[in-house]
Amino acid sequence: MKIPKNTQGVILARINYAEADRILTVLTRDFGKVSLIAKGTRKEKSKLAGGIELFSVSDIGFVEGKGDLGTLTAARLTKQYNSFFNDLTKIEFGYNCLKLINKYTTTETGMEYFHLLKQLFEALDNPKLSNAAVSVWWAVQLSNVTGHSINIEATIDEKGFEESGRYSFEYEMAGFRLAADGKFASAHIKYLRLALLKGPEWLALVKGGDELATTIAPYLNSFVEYQF
Repeated sequence: MKIPKNTQGVILARINYAEADRILTVLTRDFGKVSLIAKGTRKEKSKLAGGIELFSVSDIGFVEGKGDLGTLTAARLTKQYNSFFNDLTKIEFGYNCLKLINKYTTTETGMEYFHLLKQLFEALDNPKLSNAAVSVWWAVQLSNVTGHSINIEATIDEKGFEESGRYSFEYEMAGFRLAADGKFASAHIKYLRLALLKGPEWLALVKGGDELATTIAPYLNSFVEYQF
């Protein structure tokens, strides 16, 4: 008899299967990404259904199968992040993040991706954070954890950032270049440094932060698309 593995997990995707089951793609804290069949979870009285909601963290148990598909044996909701469910922009962004993590992760993925998603949910659920601020934080953190870090320590030509300088962003080089007509100032660089070093809630404390985020978010979103 196989012994269940216990961990915390985030649901990346759910697919209806047969009459009452679901196939789950779960990013776990301790075992990377796993595929599990959740039997009977579409039935009204299912004890597992409440623990496999999207945008939530759950304590789960599962046993490995002979192939790639294991079986969910336990699921208990730890925290659901749903305060942003009335914001369609945040919902769409959240779904896109789940799809991206699903595409990028494997069974060998470390727990840093699990913790990154957990922080993302907290950011989406924070009413003080605009969608632009969340997307900036996400782009900086995701780029860092995947090894595609944006250079915010020096310019592309390895010069320090000037307080009065203007800068352009170059996707191919993952960094900034001094440019007289550049759209970005030193305040944007400082904002990105804060996004890298601190949790997303810190961005809500920056005076004029939403304006900075709104300006730079489209470029960082495009950078994420370019990289992944």
